[in-house]
Amino acid sequence: MGGSGLSFGILTSGGDCPGLNAAIRGVGKAALGMGAARVVGIADGYRGLIEGRARELDAEKLSGILTLGGTILGSSREKPFEAEGPEDRSDQDEAMDKPELIKENYK
Repeated sequence: MGGSGLSFGILTSGGDCPGLNAAIRGVGKAALGMGAARVVGIADGYRGLIEGRARELDAEKLSGILTLGGTILGSSREKPFEAEGPEDRSDQDEAMDKPELIKENYK
């Protein structure tokens, strides 16, 4: 691992689109090439950040994804900072402070 102590997190959010894996690969390999200590992929967009689902992406995991469709990380249309009306909330979401969970999981 690189010794700089830098860590990069990569998250794909919103709908799927062409080129996401190429972007993940490009950013990840560039970060590793700069000596980043860690490149972390957040699973399923903001939903994964809220739930603490992440995995380290090394050069091997970034290899071979350039031509794959979609995103190896998954995505979601979660909007953690958007106010919701009571009719839009599930029982589980109502009990969550999503921005606070994001901050905790980020650390």
